[in-house]
Amino acid sequence: MGSIKDRYAIVGVGESERSKNSGTTPLHLALDAARAALNDAGLQAKDIDGFMSYSENDSCTSHQLATYLGVRPKYVKDIMGGGSSTEMLIADAVGLIETGQLNTVLIYRSMNGRSGVRMGGGGWDVNMLQSAIEGGSFIIPYGAGSPAQWFGLFATRHMHETGLTQEHLGHVCLSFYEHAQRNPKAYFYGKPLTMEEYQKTPYLSYPFKKHDFCLESDEANAIIVTSADRAKDCKSKPVYIMGLSARQCVSHAHYWNDLSEVAADYVAPEVYKMADVKPEDINVASIYDCYSWVVLRQLEAYGFAPRGEVGNFVAEGNLRMGGKLPSNTAGGMLSEGYTHGMNNILEIVRQVRHEYKGSDRQVENCEIGICTGWAGPDMAGAMILRN
Repeated sequence: MGSIKDRYAIVGVGESERSKNSGTTPLHLALDAARAALNDAGLQAKDIDGFMSYSENDSCTSHQLATYLGVRPKYVKDIMGGGSSTEMLIADAVGLIETGQLNTVLIYRSMNGRSGVRMGGGGWDVNMLQSAIEGGSFIIPYGAGSPAQWFGLFATRHMHETGLTQEHLGHVCLSFYEHAQRNPKAYFYGKPLTMEEYQKTPYLSYPFKKHDFCLESDEANAIIVTSADRAKDCKSKPVYIMGLSARQCVSHAHYWNDLSEVAADYVAPEVYKMADVKPEDINVASIYDCYSWVVLRQLEAYGFAPRGEVGNFVAEGNLRMGGKLPSNTAGGMLSEGYTHGMNNILEIVRQVRHEYKGSDRQVENCEIGICTGWAGPDMAGAMILRN
């Protein structure tokens, strides 16, 4: 397959209501998000011939969603996946359309992430975690029972090696909380954060305080992908895919040689080469933000700040409106909500479309954006989009 640059587009995005207790099923949430995306694109359910989703055994199936939309699709796919899965499934959709097997694909993530079976909502007992997490029996008895503990180890080492401080993590949180004040749908809308408040908050799992954690929420998001030719007939303004790299898994073995590496270090050169752009060409970003430190490490990986200088980069306000790289402009997963990264992609699509034109929420001169995925230091994805 040759270059896919500008040959495929996202033509529809949509979400369900966001809450801490939906009182309904992931199927219901997925239907709401799918219908919103269809309406955004000006399509009918029958126009979708492929359905894809990812979950951690906490969602409905693509077959169920298609059935309740009244569609008999050619293709359905459900994977077990985390925070880099959106980019991977978009890559799968592009490949299937490229080879003529499908025309238009709807990708979704639906979850009762707060009230259901997730980290925040309970539903997992120790025995279940032992079997659900690879090597769980070797790490859980020592207190390493969630990503906060695992990522905290990487964060602490990185901070030690590069001089990152707690205040630098705080600047990521402050920037995204500031964006949330412009987004009425964000959890922390109307609740700005100060550095003094951040610093006074106790640690939950070092080096992460409460504000360094993403928000568990009940919601669904949906994205519709099709060819650039078909995109011309859609109601929405297409957002074209310039580059896409979905490295779902990098061998853990590289850690043994260089503990400072993460999968995003390998994804970055691939996505820039495919898109034929450089970091300085990017106007807006959605950086996967399950924890504040994860943002800092990815800013390094994607070339926005050299190793050792990323702390100053965020302290100077570069993630804020008017900065060099306005990022997570809906508030991100730290302060808007959390659908395993897909809500960040919805926001980047809307920014590149200029949907907020005329308001203080729109990034100026916003033509090219990047969104990144992170499921762990060994799993990453990224996509570059243009107006």
